[in-house]
Amino acid sequence: MTKKIICVWIGTFESEDELYKNYLNFDYENDDNPESEFAKDSELEYYDEDFMESWWFSKLELNKLTEYKDDLLDSEYFFDELIAELKNRDLTTRNSISFLFGENGENATNETLFEYNGMEMKDKPIEFVFKKEYELK
Repeated sequence: MTKKIICVWIGTFESEDELYKNYLNFDYENDDNPESEFAKDSELEYYDEDFMESWWFSKLELNKLTEYKDDLLDSEYFFDELIAELKNRDLTTRNSISFLFGENGENATNETLFEYNGMEMKDKPIEFVFKKEYELK
């Protein structure tokens, strides 16, 4: 059976442009190894950006996140647990959230997430907050 996985990071950025254009964007100038600032900071050697969703808010608030729950792939499998985890975090300076999906099996993508243990380095604009494996019913 195909297993799926979601990993979530929260972040702090000066602007929406800073997040999308500078941080998440891959630098394809370096064709041998295009990577994004997100890839470096999250310590993921490779991921398929087509399976990533990132949201920027002026301020990250749980009630705002909940409003967008239905826009998020497979949210019924992990959203309530994610909110419970975020309630234990200090979100006062946070204004972005990024979701990276993966799966194993026939249509495998981002399989490295199954072994991912978070970030070693602190003092980055992002913080790893959540990981969950699930199977579609």
